[in-house]
Amino acid sequence: MRAIFACGGTGGHIYPAIAVAEELLRSDKNARVLFVGTMDGMENRIVKGRGFDFKALGARPLIRKFTAANIVNAFFVVKSFFTALKIVGDFKPDAVFGTGGFASFPVVLAAALLGKRAVIHEPNMAPGLANIWLSGFASAVTLGFAETKNIFRGKNVFVTGNPHRANLLLKRKPGAYKKFGLSPGLKTVLIMPGSRAARSINEAFAGVITGFKKELKKTQFIWMTGKEGFDAAKKTVKASKTRAAVMEFVDDAPAAYSIADAGIMRTGAGTLTEIAAVKLPCVLVPYPFATANHQEKNAAVFEKLGAAVVIKDAALTPQALYAGIEKTLDAGKSAAMKKELKKIYSGNSAGNIVKILKGDI
Repeated sequence: MRAIFACGGTGGHIYPAIAVAEELLRSDKNARVLFVGTMDGMENRIVKGRGFDFKALGARPLIRKFTAANIVNAFFVVKSFFTALKIVGDFKPDAVFGTGGFASFPVVLAAALLGKRAVIHEPNMAPGLANIWLSGFASAVTLGFAETKNIFRGKNVFVTGNPHRANLLLKRKPGAYKKFGLSPGLKTVLIMPGSRAARSINEAFAGVITGFKKELKKTQFIWMTGKEGFDAAKKTVKASKTRAAVMEFVDDAPAAYSIADAGIMRTGAGTLTEIAAVKLPCVLVPYPFATANHQEKNAAVFEKLGAAVVIKDAALTPQALYAGIEKTLDAGKSAAMKKELKKIYSGNSAGNIVKILKGDI
């Protein structure tokens, strides 16, 4: 099978595509895979780093209001559509898989108009414009959340859950503690808000470790700060004598998840999929500037089910964050959250999407 994966913009669009591509290659040794995204986006670095072939478009995002910049961006969308037509025509895929976002739009549309099987995946509770527009052309639509099904109507709409990296479900191993310089004898909290949306969480968490040192003396942390917050976080940890692994980016998330007892996270679809998969009780802080407020809508599902503690960004203080951490580390509350997270997790999402790509479902 030959397949094109169109993705870009954020990790929530990129990593599900990679997970499905890896599952396709695992199940079909003769499969050929090509990724398409933007030259300047993070997908270029991430996808190439995984060893996949990559082609770039000049696509730019369209925002949900009329502006002069939108007119310019529309020109690049049209231009990228013709580039996509050539890429699809040259590669001759059996199917194209798009995970939403402006980078996937021209590729999926080109594939559909050329008569190729076109499948789109919507990972969030609030669908993006690209997927809403493309749904009328798609051969099938796969969804991360059942609650979104009423937006995408038709017989070829499947609730698959969101795909995640294949090596995510690691057992807790002493080697992971050593990797992060931490102790197996302490509770571990993983702070992983995303490198581009970390400021408010970094500030609140700094207040937690300076203001609640006594209460957290039996707790240690893996603190992903992003580039801008790294130096300040290191100084805070040193001054407060907190046991913590501080890093700009967690390059081995499965190892971090494997030793975490609780987490502090944003609420992108990819993050929520991962915490459900590993059943990690978390304090969730939705990013307030996400497109169409989709992070708050994602978080609301987990909050309603009792699967997490949710604090809105505007209400995030050291006191509120500490109270949330305390709940996630409480044995009874933690067990209840894990029970609900287990219900949310969809299981073999990538495998089911590969079957849909092939037309077997």
